[in-house]
Amino acid sequence: MIDIIRKTDISLLHFINSKLRCKVLDKIMPIITFFGSASFCAIFVVLTIISKNRDIKNLGVISSLSIIISSGITHFIKRIKNRIRPYINIPDIIVNKIGVDDYSFPSGHTTAAFSIGMSIALKFTGLATVSLVLAALVGFSRIYLGVHYPTDVGAGVVVGSASAFLVKVLI
Repeated sequence: MIDIIRKTDISLLHFINSKLRCKVLDKIMPIITFFGSASFCAIFVVLTIISKNRDIKNLGVISSLSIIISSGITHFIKRIKNRIRPYINIPDIIVNKIGVDDYSFPSGHTTAAFSIGMSIALKFTGLATVSLVLAALVGFSRIYLGVHYPTDVGAGVVVGSASAFLVKVLI
C-alpha cells in the first residue's frame, strides 16, 4: 500500500510539474505561492487585527491562533519525518526554490494558506469558495514549483484546516 501511495505521489508530481508546465503558469505560480508565505501571513494578521471592524478583527485573532498552532505542528512533523524535497530526490523535476526550508512534509505554505483560508471560510461563509480555492492554488503552486510532493500538500491541507476548525470551536 505504501509503495502504491509513493508511486502515485511521484506520478502526480511529474504530471503537475512537467506536463502542465507553460509560460503563463511559470509566471503566476511564484506569485500564488506567496499567499502561503510567512510574510503574507504576518501582513494578513496585522491588517486584520488592527481593523476597526469587529468581525475582521476577530478573523485576525482566529487566523493568528490557527497559524501559530498549525505552524508548530508542521515544524514538529518536519523534524520527525525529515522528508527530503522532491527536487533533491528526483533528478528530472523542474524546480523554482521559492520559500523552502530543509524538509518537505508537510507543506508549510499550504498549511498557512489553509489556516487563513479555512478561518475566512468559517467566519465569512460567503467568501468560503474564494478563500479555499486560493488556498488550494497555493498548494498546487508548491507542487508545480517542484518543492513539494502532493502528499506534502495534502498533509498541509489537513493540518491547516484542522487548526482553523479547532480555534473556531474554542473561541
